[in-house]
Amino acid sequence: MPPLAALVMMLATGTPEGRCFVPSDQTAGWKRVVLPEETPALAAPADVDWFRSGEPALLLEQDATAYTGADSERPGRMAYAFRVPRDGRRLELGFLGDLRGAKVDAVAYAGGRSFPLLDEKRLAGTQLALDWTMEGVEQVVVSVHHHLREKPVVRTWRVGRLMKPTEDPALPASFRAPRSLYFLHPGGRRLELCDAPGRTPRLSRWPESANADEVTLRRP
Repeated sequence: MPPLAALVMMLATGTPEGRCFVPSDQTAGWKRVVLPEETPALAAPADVDWFRSGEPALLLEQDATAYTGADSERPGRMAYAFRVPRDGRRLELGFLGDLRGAKVDAVAYAGGRSFPLLDEKRLAGTQLALDWTMEGVEQVVVSVHHHLREKPVVRTWRVGRLMKPTEDPALPASFRAPRSLYFLHPGGRRLELCDAPGRTPRLSRWPESANADEVTLRRP
């Protein structure tokens, strides 16, 4: 098991498990459904913004100041440092080129202590996500061993922090109804909402509209 319950994975759209429903409205925009009694953990797909009333959600932000610099620690190894906001729980990186099986280390720093998230894990592709559960993390350093490969370049990054959307005074009143699931339908596809206990709601943007359209549910 990874240390301190840290989970590292390549970004992918997961297939929800459990009982599923189809929203009546499949057009783009923010939607609201009343949570069925039998599925209080109803969730949207992993690549869709969503949250439930009164519950914490992971807000992913593209903070330009989070990236604090790169350092060539030694020949064939680059280290990239990122500042983590209060209540930070996730860091997502996008590299310019494929890592092609390069070894990757990742260390989180909190209160003067270091916590390994990755230890020479070989990774491919251009996307990397790091999750952790401990509190008080202030910085994360990701090191890539690029021997006999092109020097990796970090192209994009996002940091995620836990917050309760319904406790933010800036959230429109229509997004504060109790026992509700809110999700941002991207349009152009058929979404299903499935019971997924343990999955953390995720937001990459704040609701821009003043209202969420109410929809009903039916079985697939």
